[in-house]
Amino acid sequence: MKIPLFILYNLLLIIILPFFFIWMLFLYFIRDKRGTGFLNKLFPFIDKGIRELNFENGVWVHAVSLGEVKASANFTYMLIKEIQKPVYLSVVTKTGYDYAKTYYEKAGNNIYIFYFPYDFYFSIKSVLGMIKPALFISVETEIWPNLFNMLKKRKIPVSIINARLSNKSYKHYLALDFFFKYVFESISLVLCTSGGYYDKFFKLGVKKENIHITGNMKFDSNLANFTEEISKKMENLKNIFKDSRVIVAGSTHKEEERLILDAFVKLDKKDENFFLFIAPRHPERFEYVDSLISGYNLQYYRLSSIYSSNYKLAPPLNNDFKRTGPAGLKVVILVDIIGELILTYSLCDVAFVGGSMVHAGGHNLLEPLFFGKPVIFGKYVENFAEIADKIIEIRAGKKIASPEELYNALLYYLYDEKAIKDARKSGLNLISQNKGSSLKNLEYIVGLLKK
Repeated sequence: MKIPLFILYNLLLIIILPFFFIWMLFLYFIRDKRGTGFLNKLFPFIDKGIRELNFENGVWVHAVSLGEVKASANFTYMLIKEIQKPVYLSVVTKTGYDYAKTYYEKAGNNIYIFYFPYDFYFSIKSVLGMIKPALFISVETEIWPNLFNMLKKRKIPVSIINARLSNKSYKHYLALDFFFKYVFESISLVLCTSGGYYDKFFKLGVKKENIHITGNMKFDSNLANFTEEISKKMENLKNIFKDSRVIVAGSTHKEEERLILDAFVKLDKKDENFFLFIAPRHPERFEYVDSLISGYNLQYYRLSSIYSSNYKLAPPLNNDFKRTGPAGLKVVILVDIIGELILTYSLCDVAFVGGSMVHAGGHNLLEPLFFGKPVIFGKYVENFAEIADKIIEIRAGKKIASPEELYNALLYYLYDEKAIKDARKSGLNLISQNKGSSLKNLEYIVGLLKK
């Protein structure tokens, strides 16, 4: 039954291929982010860099987007050091690709970054023919039938680390169990973030002895270890808004910027100065957010312009960083540079993490906690459900459901000294108590390579 099902799956892909190609070509020409790298994803052999490497027996690590690239960074560096073999890192999104290129630049020739291929038979076959990996590792959970089936045929182990499954995905896989059971049976190792996912993978077809609980690698990020360049930026920015209240709205989506700006303009305390950093999740939205901010009666800068002017700001902030305007100054800074959000989290008094007031599943709620900052988020945090529940339980942050609750939460963490102190202590403790997942995952992966 397995072979006919895969034949049918590939026939369906062939049928949609012409329409898919035309649509992706259109997205590519209008410079839509979904069209980025699509030719490399469809025809991997055009990537001259992969063809010229000619490596064998390396390890293929797949991290879908920016979040997975960051979550797996410590693990990947330890893997490179431990196995002394090349690592191929594939990504899907442009932001993930650009970040990986910059972040792993110092790793030299030991890692090669490329776009993850579509699951068309010829695309997968092309990649496997060039890189010939000894092991495939998916960060979190990406299930691709052709890829997993072809890896199994070539006796290349398939592993998933930091594994999790949303209830929605789980139900879809169960509904198509007659097909996906063969896909899940091909997985050699699943390292789950928590026990809640253990049963899901088992029921979907992964052997019980191949499933382990190792924790969440997002707790292992070395976010506080800034480079000298970042540390210098941080000190310069600190000089600008010292003695002020600082709020960061990170990884925001459409409508969330308006919500945070509306709450920000309501802040009004005599002799207080307020700064708001807004970091949109997607770079292509920078211009829209720029226009949105400009519609408010607020002092406004782009972070890139602050850097390019060597921190020489126009009034009401002069070059000596002294306020020349009235008390109660409000300043908005658009974080229009990828990779700078972490820096702003380190400087703020309270952070709002986006993708949580809209149906986007939420983004990394742990990043502000690495610096002992209280975190505010909305109710749509499916991607971080367990972490969100824990944050609420230990009072390291607040879940909010309305603009009014957002405003009240900002006030709470800007002025309630006990709440601020408790959130800082609880957040740092949570991070400290949950570190070590990357090392556990590495031990299992090395064991799998030795089999």
